[in-house]
Amino acid sequence: MSLITKYPYIITDLDGTITRKDFTISDKTYEALRMYQLASDYKLILASGRLDLMTKEYADKLQIKMPIISCNGALIRDSITHEVLFQRTLDQNIALAILTAGVSQGLNPVIYTANMIYGPEEADRIQMVLNYNKTASKPEYQIEVDTTSDFVELVRQNKIQPLKILFSFDSPEKLTQIKKITDPFNEHLECVFSQKDLYDIQALNISKGSAFKILCDIKGYDPSQFISYGDNHNDIKLAQSVGYPVAMGNAVNELKQIAKEVTLDINEDGVAYHVINKVLAPADLAQLFIAVKNKKWD
Repeated sequence: MSLITKYPYIITDLDGTITRKDFTISDKTYEALRMYQLASDYKLILASGRLDLMTKEYADKLQIKMPIISCNGALIRDSITHEVLFQRTLDQNIALAILTAGVSQGLNPVIYTANMIYGPEEADRIQMVLNYNKTASKPEYQIEVDTTSDFVELVRQNKIQPLKILFSFDSPEKLTQIKKITDPFNEHLECVFSQKDLYDIQALNISKGSAFKILCDIKGYDPSQFISYGDNHNDIKLAQSVGYPVAMGNAVNELKQIAKEVTLDINEDGVAYHVINKVLAPADLAQLFIAVKNKKWD
Protein backbone atom coordinates (compact mmCIF):
# COMPACT_ATOMS: atom_id res chain seq x y z
CA MET A 1 0.00 0.00 0.00
CA SER A 2 1.31 3.46 -0.87
CA LEU A 3 1.95 5.60 2.19
CA ILE A 4 -0.13 8.51 0.95
CA THR A 5 -3.28 6.48 1.64
CA LYS A 6 -2.66 6.40 5.39
CA TYR A 7 -0.34 9.41 5.64
CA PRO A 8 -1.69 12.10 3.28
CA TYR A 9 0.46 14.93 4.76
CA ILE A 10 4.21 15.54 4.52
CA ILE A 11 6.21 17.85 6.78
CA THR A 12 9.84 18.30 5.81
CA ASP A 13 12.99 19.97 7.00
CA LEU A 14 15.03 22.03 4.52
CA ASP A 15 18.81 22.11 5.01
CA GLY A 16 20.39 18.68 4.70
CA THR A 17 17.01 17.17 3.80
CA ILE A 18 15.75 18.79 0.60
CA THR A 19 18.09 21.78 0.25
CA ARG A 20 21.77 21.22 -0.45
CA LYS A 21 24.81 23.10 0.88
CA ASP A 22 24.48 25.71 -1.87
CA PHE A 23 20.89 26.55 -0.77
CA THR A 24 19.41 24.82 -3.87
CA ILE A 25 16.89 22.01 -4.29
CA SER A 26 17.66 19.52 -7.05
CA ASP A 27 15.39 19.23 -10.07
CA LYS A 28 14.64 15.64 -9.10
CA THR A 29 13.47 16.66 -5.63
CA TYR A 30 11.39 19.54 -6.98
CA GLU A 31 9.75 17.17 -9.44
CA ALA A 32 8.93 14.53 -6.80
CA LEU A 33 7.52 17.06 -4.33
CA ARG A 34 5.46 18.71 -7.06
CA MET A 35 4.00 15.31 -7.93
CA TYR A 36 3.18 14.87 -4.27
CA GLN A 37 1.59 18.33 -4.13
CA LEU A 38 -0.79 17.43 -6.96
CA ALA A 39 -1.56 13.98 -5.54
CA SER A 40 -2.24 15.28 -2.01
CA ASP A 41 -4.00 18.55 -2.95
CA TYR A 42 -1.08 20.61 -1.60
CA LYS A 43 -0.57 19.06 1.84
CA LEU A 44 3.17 19.81 2.07
CA ILE A 45 4.47 21.71 5.13
CA LEU A 46 7.96 23.16 5.53
CA ALA A 47 9.53 23.05 9.02
CA SER A 48 12.94 24.68 9.21
CA GLY A 49 15.53 26.13 11.51
CA ARG A 50 15.62 29.03 9.06
CA LEU A 51 13.37 32.05 9.21
CA ASP A 52 10.43 31.49 6.86
CA LEU A 53 11.45 34.58 4.86
CA MET A 54 14.45 32.48 3.81
CA THR A 55 12.13 29.95 2.16
CA LYS A 56 10.23 32.18 -0.29
CA GLU A 57 11.79 30.72 -3.43
CA TYR A 58 11.09 27.12 -2.42
CA ALA A 59 7.56 27.97 -1.27
CA ASP A 60 6.78 29.58 -4.62
CA LYS A 61 8.32 26.81 -6.71
CA LEU A 62 6.48 24.15 -4.72
CA GLN A 63 3.30 26.24 -4.43
CA ILE A 64 3.20 25.79 -0.67
CA LYS A 65 -0.30 26.49 0.65
CA MET A 66 0.13 25.18 4.20
CA PRO A 67 1.57 27.20 7.11
CA ILE A 68 5.36 27.26 7.49
CA ILE A 69 7.12 26.40 10.76
CA SER A 70 10.40 28.29 11.10
CA CYS A 71 13.12 29.20 13.59
CA ASN A 72 12.93 25.65 14.98
CA GLY A 73 9.32 26.22 15.98
CA ALA A 74 9.54 29.75 17.38
CA LEU A 75 7.38 31.03 14.51
CA ILE A 76 4.43 29.69 12.51
CA ARG A 77 3.22 31.87 9.66
CA ASP A 78 0.45 31.36 7.11
CA SER A 79 2.14 30.98 3.72
CA ILE A 80 -0.76 32.64 1.85
CA THR A 81 -1.93 35.49 4.10
CA HIS A 82 1.41 35.86 5.95
CA GLU A 83 -0.52 36.04 9.22
CA VAL A 84 1.57 35.02 12.23
CA LEU A 85 -0.24 32.07 13.78
CA PHE A 86 2.22 31.60 16.63
CA GLN A 87 5.49 33.07 17.83
CA ARG A 88 7.54 32.93 20.99
CA THR A 89 10.54 35.17 21.41
CA LEU A 90 13.49 34.82 23.75
CA ASP A 91 13.45 36.65 27.06
CA GLN A 92 14.95 40.05 26.26
CA ASN A 93 17.32 40.11 29.24
CA ILE A 94 18.64 36.64 28.52
CA ALA A 95 19.02 37.43 24.82
CA LEU A 96 20.89 40.61 25.70
CA ALA A 97 23.27 38.76 28.02
CA ILE A 98 24.01 36.06 25.43
CA LEU A 99 24.52 38.56 22.62
CA THR A 100 26.71 40.86 24.70
CA ALA A 101 28.98 37.97 25.70
CA GLY A 102 29.01 36.54 22.18
CA VAL A 103 30.02 39.84 20.61
CA SER A 104 32.66 40.60 23.25
CA GLN A 105 34.22 37.17 22.67
CA GLY A 106 34.22 37.52 18.88
CA LEU A 107 31.77 34.67 18.33
CA ASN A 108 29.65 36.54 15.74
CA PRO A 109 26.11 35.75 16.93
CA VAL A 110 23.25 36.06 14.45
CA ILE A 111 19.67 37.03 15.36
CA TYR A 112 16.49 35.91 13.62
CA THR A 113 13.43 38.10 14.22
CA ALA A 114 10.05 37.74 12.53
CA ASN A 115 11.03 40.13 9.74
CA MET A 116 14.81 40.44 9.63
CA ILE A 117 18.14 38.70 10.16
CA TYR A 118 20.79 40.67 12.05
CA GLY A 119 24.46 39.91 12.36
CA PRO A 120 28.01 40.94 11.52
CA GLU A 121 28.98 40.57 7.88
CA GLU A 122 31.83 38.23 8.80
CA ALA A 123 29.48 35.70 10.45
CA ASP A 124 29.36 32.45 8.46
CA ARG A 125 25.55 32.38 8.29
CA ILE A 126 25.39 36.00 7.18
CA GLN A 127 27.93 35.26 4.45
CA MET A 128 25.78 32.37 3.25
CA VAL A 129 22.73 34.64 3.11
CA LEU A 130 24.60 37.39 1.25
CA ASN A 131 25.95 34.88 -1.27
CA TYR A 132 22.46 33.46 -1.76
CA ASN A 133 21.09 36.96 -2.37
CA LYS A 134 23.59 37.47 -5.19
CA THR A 135 22.23 34.42 -7.02
CA ALA A 136 18.51 34.74 -6.19
CA SER A 137 16.49 34.27 -9.36
CA LYS A 138 14.07 37.08 -8.42
CA PRO A 139 14.58 40.21 -6.28
CA GLU A 140 11.71 39.19 -4.01
CA TYR A 141 13.59 36.02 -3.11
CA GLN A 142 16.43 37.97 -1.55
CA ILE A 143 16.57 37.64 2.22
CA GLU A 144 16.27 40.73 4.41
CA VAL A 145 19.53 41.01 6.33
CA ASP A 146 20.96 43.88 8.41
CA THR A 147 24.73 43.82 8.89
CA THR A 148 25.20 47.44 9.98
CA SER A 149 22.87 48.08 12.91
CA ASP A 150 24.06 47.62 16.48
CA PHE A 151 21.76 44.68 17.16
CA VAL A 152 22.86 44.41 20.79
CA GLU A 153 21.68 47.96 21.39
CA LEU A 154 18.44 47.28 19.50
CA VAL A 155 17.73 44.38 21.86
CA ARG A 156 18.71 46.53 24.86
CA GLN A 157 16.14 49.12 23.77
CA ASN A 158 13.48 46.47 23.06
CA LYS A 159 13.36 47.56 19.43
CA ILE A 160 13.76 44.00 18.17
CA GLN A 161 12.58 40.73 19.71
CA PRO A 162 14.81 37.72 18.90
CA LEU A 163 13.08 34.49 17.96
CA LYS A 164 16.41 32.72 17.73
CA ILE A 165 20.10 33.36 18.29
CA LEU A 166 22.48 31.33 16.18
CA PHE A 167 26.19 30.65 16.60
CA SER A 168 28.43 28.99 14.03
CA PHE A 169 31.43 27.04 15.29
CA ASP A 170 34.35 25.29 13.60
CA SER A 171 35.95 23.50 16.54
CA PRO A 172 34.99 21.74 19.78
CA GLU A 173 36.75 24.52 21.66
CA LYS A 174 34.55 27.20 20.12
CA LEU A 175 31.42 25.18 20.88
CA THR A 176 32.54 24.88 24.49
CA GLN A 177 33.03 28.65 24.57
CA ILE A 178 29.48 29.17 23.27
CA LYS A 179 28.00 26.75 25.79
CA LYS A 180 29.73 28.56 28.65
CA ILE A 181 27.72 31.61 27.62
CA THR A 182 24.38 29.80 27.43
CA ASP A 183 24.79 27.34 30.35
CA PRO A 184 23.75 29.83 33.08
CA PHE A 185 20.38 30.25 31.34
CA ASN A 186 19.69 26.61 30.47
CA GLU A 187 16.52 26.50 32.57
CA HIS A 188 15.06 29.14 30.25
CA LEU A 189 16.41 28.02 26.87
CA GLU A 190 16.05 25.34 24.23
CA CYS A 191 19.43 24.79 22.57
CA VAL A 192 19.83 22.46 19.60
CA PHE A 193 22.07 21.70 16.65
CA SER A 194 20.32 22.63 13.39
CA GLN A 195 23.39 21.61 11.39
CA LYS A 196 26.63 20.00 12.48
CA ASP A 197 28.27 23.43 12.82
CA LEU A 198 25.27 25.55 13.91
CA TYR A 199 24.09 25.96 17.50
CA ASP A 200 20.59 27.42 17.80
CA ILE A 201 19.09 29.04 20.89
CA GLN A 202 15.34 29.51 21.37
CA ALA A 203 12.93 29.99 24.26
CA LEU A 204 12.32 27.02 26.54
CA ASN A 205 10.09 24.24 25.16
CA ILE A 206 10.31 25.59 21.62
CA SER A 207 10.99 22.96 18.97
CA LYS A 208 9.67 21.86 15.61
CA GLY A 209 7.74 19.18 17.48
CA SER A 210 6.05 21.61 19.88
CA ALA A 211 5.19 23.99 17.02
CA PHE A 212 3.78 21.10 15.00
CA LYS A 213 1.45 20.16 17.85
CA ILE A 214 0.34 23.80 18.15
CA LEU A 215 -0.31 23.95 14.41
CA CYS A 216 -2.32 20.72 14.54
CA ASP A 217 -4.44 22.18 17.34
CA ILE A 218 -4.99 25.42 15.41
CA LYS A 219 -5.87 23.76 12.11
CA GLY A 220 -7.36 20.49 13.31
CA TYR A 221 -4.75 18.28 11.65
CA ASP A 222 -4.26 14.71 12.85
CA PRO A 223 -0.54 14.27 13.70
CA SER A 224 -0.76 10.54 12.99
CA GLN A 225 -1.47 11.29 9.32
CA PHE A 226 1.91 12.94 8.71
CA ILE A 227 5.16 11.71 7.19
CA SER A 228 8.20 13.70 8.33
CA TYR A 229 11.62 14.02 6.70
CA GLY A 230 14.67 15.29 8.58
CA ASP A 231 18.38 14.94 9.13
CA ASN A 232 19.47 16.62 12.35
CA HIS A 233 18.92 17.00 16.07
CA ASN A 234 16.33 19.76 15.60
CA ASP A 235 14.16 17.26 13.67
CA ILE A 236 13.99 14.66 16.46
CA LYS A 237 11.05 16.07 18.43
CA LEU A 238 9.12 16.53 15.20
CA ALA A 239 9.81 12.93 14.21
CA GLN A 240 8.50 11.81 17.60
CA SER A 241 5.24 13.70 16.96
CA VAL A 242 4.19 12.29 13.56
CA GLY A 243 2.78 9.00 12.36
CA TYR A 244 5.60 8.07 9.98
CA PRO A 245 9.06 9.61 10.59
CA VAL A 246 11.69 9.14 7.87
CA ALA A 247 15.38 9.93 8.40
CA MET A 248 17.79 10.91 5.68
CA GLY A 249 20.79 8.71 4.96
CA ASN A 250 22.93 11.59 6.17
CA ALA A 251 20.88 12.01 9.37
CA VAL A 252 22.31 11.89 12.88
CA ASN A 253 22.10 8.47 14.52
CA GLU A 254 19.62 9.65 17.16
CA LEU A 255 17.10 10.48 14.42
CA LYS A 256 17.72 7.25 12.52
CA GLN A 257 17.02 5.23 15.66
CA ILE A 258 13.48 6.57 16.02
CA ALA A 259 12.60 6.68 12.30
CA LYS A 260 10.38 4.06 10.70
CA GLU A 261 12.61 4.25 7.62
CA VAL A 262 15.97 5.61 6.55
CA THR A 263 16.03 6.86 2.96
CA LEU A 264 18.98 7.83 0.77
CA ASP A 265 21.10 10.84 1.69
CA ILE A 266 20.67 14.41 0.45
CA ASN A 267 23.23 13.97 -2.34
CA GLU A 268 21.22 11.02 -3.65
CA ASP A 269 17.90 12.91 -3.48
CA GLY A 270 16.64 10.78 -0.61
CA VAL A 271 13.32 12.60 -0.22
CA ALA A 272 12.61 12.34 -3.96
CA TYR A 273 13.43 8.63 -3.88
CA HIS A 274 11.12 7.99 -0.93
CA VAL A 275 8.23 10.06 -2.30
CA ILE A 276 8.34 8.33 -5.69
CA ASN A 277 8.94 4.80 -4.43
CA LYS A 278 7.07 4.71 -1.12
CA VAL A 279 4.59 7.57 -0.82
CA LEU A 280 2.87 7.93 -4.18
CA ALA A 281 0.74 5.20 -5.76
CA PRO A 282 2.63 3.49 -8.63
CA ALA A 283 -0.46 3.59 -10.83
CA ASP A 284 -0.57 7.39 -10.55
CA LEU A 285 3.07 8.15 -11.30
CA ALA A 286 2.84 8.50 -15.09
CA GLN A 287 -0.20 10.78 -14.92
CA LEU A 288 1.34 12.89 -12.13
CA PHE A 289 4.60 13.23 -14.06
CA ILE A 290 2.75 14.56 -17.10
CA ALA A 291 0.63 16.88 -14.95
CA VAL A 292 3.74 18.35 -13.31
CA LYS A 293 5.38 18.94 -16.70
CA ASN A 294 2.27 20.68 -18.02
CA LYS A 295 1.70 22.92 -14.99
CA LYS A 296 3.30 26.33 -14.51
CA TRP A 297 5.05 26.36 -11.12
CA ASP A 298 6.72 29.75 -10.96
